[in-house]
Order: sequence, then structure tokens, then C-alpha cells
Amino acid sequence: MFDGRIIGGITVFVAVAKAGSYARAADQVGLSRSGVGKAIARLEERTGMRLFDRNSRALKLTDQGRGFLEEVAPLMERLGAIATPDSLAEVRGRLRVSTDAAFGPFLLMPALPELLTAHPRLRIDVLVRDRIDNLLAEGVDVAIRFGDPDARGLDKQAILQSRVVTCATPAYLAAHGTPEAPEDIADRSGVRLIDDVTGKPHSWDFLNHAGETRSIAPDCSLVVNDAPLLVAAALNHVGIVRLLDFIAEEHLRAGRLVEVLPTWNRRMWPAYLYTPETAHPSPAIQAFKRFVFERDFLRRALMDR
Repeated sequence: MFDGRIIGGITVFVAVAKAGSYARAADQVGLSRSGVGKAIARLEERTGMRLFDRNSRALKLTDQGRGFLEEVAPLMERLGAIATPDSLAEVRGRLRVSTDAAFGPFLLMPALPELLTAHPRLRIDVLVRDRIDNLLAEGVDVAIRFGDPDARGLDKQAILQSRVVTCATPAYLAAHGTPEAPEDIADRSGVRLIDDVTGKPHSWDFLNHAGETRSIAPDCSLVVNDAPLLVAAALNHVGIVRLLDFIAEEHLRAGRLVEVLPTWNRRMWPAYLYTPETAHPSPAIQAFKRFVFERDFLRRALMDR
């Protein structure tokens, strides 16, 4: 007779293999860390395989473990698909969403009440993370990022493109002058944003209506690592900044900021939605993706301001 408890052990095993640790897997499957360890030990005993190499610093799949994962992961996905609710209205469970400091507070948060109202049994954890390369290891289900980071092992779909706007306060421009071309932006006159991939400040790449491009890298007096800090620096007259249009729009309309080099501000910056590559995503992931692609985030953000 087949031991049905093996199914439970396999569920825990797949969670540990994808999360890379007992602690993160425990959060996903609703067990304690010790409970996860015992489940893996029982599965190894029942299957006669050593699935993980364990030491104090790392948890890695053995060759047997990798082979076992390749065999059982598609089967578990299929079982999940069979158990999927007939209606997305019945979606339940916890969804972990990773986002950056631009999309999260300015676009995602204003939209989330609509999603939670549509799916009252869904619970969402929103995490602001600088990088995407540890998405699976952190047990994250969905990520949204501006820019085009390396997405190996992930499914990537474009959501929107936002225009990059160069701007500063009227007081700053009155004191320091208004540049008439990208090359007029002197060192120490701007505030730059750190590129999370390279760890260095983004260069300022300009595009005009004629398709001409310019790229500069001023030696700015201040460098920051998220959008709210960039806005705060601009509003406090630190220097010229480059903001995505939905972030700058409210301040431009109110006159707190002024667009600089408007004919050169045609550069677009993309945002993407990332999910683990799987044939049968969970109902919660399906509901979140449908919500994202049915909502015109950028149009609504600009209209709401």
C-alpha cells in the first residue's frame, strides 16, 4: 500500500529545495523549522535517499536530491492545478510580493485595496527589495521591478514604460542657472540614483524628439538608493534629479518642481512582472497577474494626481 504521508513530505521537500533553507520553507508550508527538518528526515528514511547536504552555513541538494526534484516538481504542480478553485473569487492563502521603492509606494499600494476587496481571503506580504537575484531563495511569489535586471529562472512580462523627467526646484534653478543642453549639467549639480545591479550611480541617458542621444555621468555631491530619497533631495533644493513621470507629476503641477531640458526627456524606463517559471502557477499568483495586466497603472497614477 502506498504511504500517503510521502506526499506531505514531498511538499515540504519541494519548498525547502526552492527556498534554500528550512526557515524560509517553514513560513511557506506552515510548520516550525524543526517540523520541516523532521519531515525531510522522514522522507529520506522512507525513500532511502539522501536529499540534502547539510552544514552550518549552507543547505544544498545532493545529486539524488536534484534528480528527485526534477521528477516530483512537475507532479506536484499538476496536483496543484487539479486542486485549483474553479473561480478566482475563491482565491485564498498568502502571497509574497517583492517590489522596488518606485513601483511599490507610488503605483502598487494605491491599487492593492481593489485586489484585496476582490479576493477577501487573500493575504499579501509586500517586501521592498533592491535586487531580484534572490527572489526564489526568499520564497517570493511575484516581483515587480523597474529596469531590466537579469531574470534567469524567472518568467518576465512587461507591464508599462514610464518617461524619465529631469527636474529641480525653482529656487535651485534661480540660484544655479537652468541648463540648456545635457552637457550643461555640471558636476555636483545633480543627485544620482544607485544602480542596484552594478552598485554604481546610474548614468543620465537623454533622448530627444529627433532620436538623438546623450549620456552624461556627473560627479554629483549626493547619491541615493531609492525614489523617495531622490524626491526629498529635489524638494530640499539639493540639485537636479531625474524622476519617473508618475512620481514627478504631482510636484510639477504644484510648481514645487520645474522640468529641465524638456526636449531631451524622451527616455522611457520599463517595469516588468517576474514570477517563477512554472506550468501551473498558484491561484493567488494567477489572480495577482490578472489584476496587474487589467489595470493601467501609469494612466491611473497620472489621472489621480
